[in-house]
Amino acid sequence: MIDLFIKGYPTKIKIDNNVYDINCDYKTGIKIILAMEDKELTQSEKNIILLNLLYKEIPKDYIKALEQGVKFLNCGEASIESNTNGVRVYSFVHDSKYIFSAVNKVLNGKLGRGEFIHWWEFFMAFMDMPEDCQMSRIMSFRLRYANGKLSKEELKLYNKYRYIYEIPEELTEVEKYKYDMFMKALNG
Repeated sequence: MIDLFIKGYPTKIKIDNNVYDINCDYKTGIKIILAMEDKELTQSEKNIILLNLLYKEIPKDYIKALEQGVKFLNCGEASIESNTNGVRVYSFVHDSKYIFSAVNKVLNGKLGRGEFIHWWEFFMAFMDMPEDCQMSRIMSFRLRYANGKLSKEELKLYNKYRYIYEIPEELTEVEKYKYDMFMKALNG
């Protein structure tokens, strides 16, 4: 990560002595993350999406290209440790307006003005959201709810505003079909 101070944000990825230009803007990063979270896609389809969106020219060694792509998305780290114990505390789909508002504030309006924002800059701004912004409060509520740490008053608030605090469960087409069939059988 020390390279960040010296070289700035990466715009290329090196694989086996070949250097590949990448699409390093935040919108590309979000599109890839959304694909990775899509239950309808197979792992192979997710991999293809990562390769096609991130690389301007897909490297021949696609295994290394995927590894380096994930490392790029993790801001230079092979993996990122989470302090949420597996609890999902945000969704780019469900929370888009809150995330946009918080990151835009950290970046002094760059998102709102439509300026180029590198994926790493966006990611770091997301991680640097102030505690008093709405998205930070939402994430805190979700984590504390999952861990049974909400007070009675907070639990009432959580239940009143479930549409904000709960991340909707996304069902696959097969799951939707099974649910519909179950409900149809249940209702006669």
